[in-house]
Amino acid sequence: MKIKEIELRSGMDRANIRYYEKEGLLQPERTENGYREYSEKDLQQLLKVRLLRSLHFSLEDIKSLIQKKTTLSFLLKNQIRYLESETEDVLYAKSLCESIVSEGATFETLDAEKHLVSIEEATSESSSEYFNVDFEIPQVFEPIRRFTARSLDMTLYSILAIFLKYLILGKYTPDESIGYTLQNIITVLVMIMILEPIQLKLFKRTFGKWIMGLYIENLNGSALSYEDSFRRTLHVLVRGMGLFIPLADLISLGSSFDKLRKGEILSWDRGIAYRMKDRKIYRYIMAFVLFFFISISVIIIPFWKNIAPNRGSLTVKEFSENFRHYQDLLEIDFDNYKLNDYGTWEEIEPNYRTQYLPDAIKYPQFRFSTKEHNVQEVNFIVTYENNPFWVENYRDVMILASLSLINSDGKENIFTNLITSEEIISRFYEKRFQSDSFAIGDFSISSKIEYDGYEDTIEILKPTNRERSNYYHHEFFVRRTAP
Repeated sequence: MKIKEIELRSGMDRANIRYYEKEGLLQPERTENGYREYSEKDLQQLLKVRLLRSLHFSLEDIKSLIQKKTTLSFLLKNQIRYLESETEDVLYAKSLCESIVSEGATFETLDAEKHLVSIEEATSESSSEYFNVDFEIPQVFEPIRRFTARSLDMTLYSILAIFLKYLILGKYTPDESIGYTLQNIITVLVMIMILEPIQLKLFKRTFGKWIMGLYIENLNGSALSYEDSFRRTLHVLVRGMGLFIPLADLISLGSSFDKLRKGEILSWDRGIAYRMKDRKIYRYIMAFVLFFFISISVIIIPFWKNIAPNRGSLTVKEFSENFRHYQDLLEIDFDNYKLNDYGTWEEIEPNYRTQYLPDAIKYPQFRFSTKEHNVQEVNFIVTYENNPFWVENYRDVMILASLSLINSDGKENIFTNLITSEEIISRFYEKRFQSDSFAIGDFSISSKIEYDGYEDTIEILKPTNRERSNYYHHEFFVRRTAP
């Protein structure tokens, strides 16, 4: 007989029948095309299971009977002793157990259909709900497997959020501020609420559940509707993950883990079938490999973003593009100025107040030494005397010029570029208004500073006395030393 017929004759839906099959209580034959073929013996086995579950026998007890590890008489006598402590509402159950014992029935000879009919007749006019057992809805009570699947999903959503930011903003600059953390949480929450219901509706599983062999469906085997998937996802985020709120998320996750370990159905899984395809170890291996490669991708992003857009020999325009790339990457603000494609500074909007400032107070103009239109050296020279204004630290200009030329070297890889960038940045931050010269690979960098009549206040030089004479001279270059 087919599944529809055995559903009709047993009075159980296919979700429960499939569940009992997976628990090893039922083993139907398979046809050549893979369909299940149920026999009369399977039906009788299923009716026996239904009867014993109606009498509140556990699945473990029923498995022991099928595997002949115990006897029906022994379990019935235990049940009789238990029922003796119950109220009169369950006296019929006690009487039925005694009747089966007196018949001398074994599990193999038990006439389940006869006794189920007698239960229905005896309780047709009774308000007792003792025999109204909720037959098992398939659930997966394996917290490690389920939390691994959820972790894979969360990691994937986080990676997608990072790449989305990179595509929209053109940069990825993580920090430890509360604002940045809150922004990340909101982004991931929105992605979960959009993507997870769609996956459950279309595939009955998310990416993580697919890896771990888990899937969710209605009791009739159909996929959840989008509305039900959305409600379940929202319930998981609020009740199961505490909306990622610190401490609340740990309490929620711990509570969920403990309930699963005890075999309790989580609130968002009630009324749905949570199934597991198999318990094969390769799924954990796949999860580990994915976690490894995803972690590597996160680690490599800072290296990747440090790559200059133009590499190899540079024209002045390409140097300027590199300069603006690193300016955005390091979030350096030059107020109302930008470096154009000709390597010169220009005002974004006219500001007539700045035209009265000495050239040295503005950003220094670059000079380029080229060979066959390829930049070999970038330098600037700033000199002035008797200046009543403060002098800015040109550290940011020197850092960007150095990164733009040195990181264009085609000999270097992305990992070396990042190390080089950190070395250059830390060197200029350390020296400030001090002269310094050093070499990196095929490049040399020099910053020679001389001044008198100024006070060093870390970020700027302030004239000690505006009525006295002062002097400032700064020569900088970054030069390619190898052809």
